[in-house]
This record gives sequence, structure tokens and C-alpha cells, in this order.
Amino acid sequence: MPRRKDQAARRGQLQQATRRAIAARGVHGLRLKDVADEAGLSPQSVLYYYPDFDALVEEAIQHTLERFAERRAVPDDADPRRALVAMIAAGLPSGPDDEDLRVLYAAAGYFRDNPALGEEIRSLTARQVEIYARLLEAGQARGHFRLADSSQAIARNLVALEDAYGLYIIGGARIGDEAFRQILSFASLATGCLLPV
Repeated sequence: MPRRKDQAARRGQLQQATRRAIAARGVHGLRLKDVADEAGLSPQSVLYYYPDFDALVEEAIQHTLERFAERRAVPDDADPRRALVAMIAAGLPSGPDDEDLRVLYAAAGYFRDNPALGEEIRSLTARQVEIYARLLEAGQARGHFRLADSSQAIARNLVALEDAYGLYIIGGARIGDEAFRQILSFASLATGCLLPV
């Protein structure tokens, strides 16, 4: 039993090393040696735990997708106004070194070439839109929001704004606070509510 535990721990460490390597170098052209160097192991040791290198890359990206989804979770009883603000903040990179979002942006082309992961990123986007739509509808039902468009249309635009600004932030533009304010401004106009910061 301890051996199985050790293998699970080592596989987790290799996934972390893979995420760091993707964040630093991108996913296209990522080599086994890059991950091995990041993990402090030989390439043969990496292959011992992951004989299929593509499977390691996919698991690392999948884990990042799950972490990003968790970071966007909103409690059911949350005040929709505050939850909307928190959701916007959680959707933007914390800076150019935000590992999760660096991995997701770097892997964008990889999703296109990998149907299974492509479906997962589309599913993540749909979940984000759905969370926003539920918050918008809850705020409208409580009398906080007067929606300027359908909840789905506003929600899709919020996700699109996050993605667009997020690319600039990951690219090194120092616009994190400004991006947050601009998305919040759109959300305030779309909801007819001055949102709390």
C-alpha cells in the first residue's frame, strides 16, 4: 500500500512540474526533458510514472481546469452583488505569473488539437457562463438588478471580457486593476446596479 501512495504523490509532483513547465515555456514544443528538469528527475524517471508523455500533459492541464473551476465557485446563499464582484476578480489573472491562467492560455492551441480537452475547456466556459447567469437571475429576482439584456448574453460578455483582459495581463501588461474596473463597469451597466468593490 505505501508504494501506491508514493506513486500517487510522485505523479502529483510530476503534474505540478508539468504545469510549471507549461507556464514557463508553453505547451507546443514542450519536451520530456523540460518536465524532467522542472521536477529534478531524469527523463527516464518521468517515463516510469508516465510512459505516455501526452497523458501527463493532459492530466496536468485537466488539473488546472479543475482548480480554475474551484476558484470560481460561488456559495448558493451568496449576495448576488458581492458574488458577481468576486466572480469577476477570480476570473482575471493575479498577474503575469498566475500559473493556472498561464497554463490555460498557453494550452489554448493544444485544446484545438485535442478533442477531449477541447470539450473540457468548452464545458468550463459554459459553466462560467452558467454561474454568471445564475447570479444575474438571482440578483434580478431579489430586486438588486435590472438586466439590460438576457442573463445569458450578459454572462457570455463577462466571460469574454475576462478572457480578453486576461490575455493582456498574462502577456505582461500592467492593467490588472484597470481590467477589473472596466469589467465591473460593464457589469454595473448591464445590471443597472452600482456594484460594491
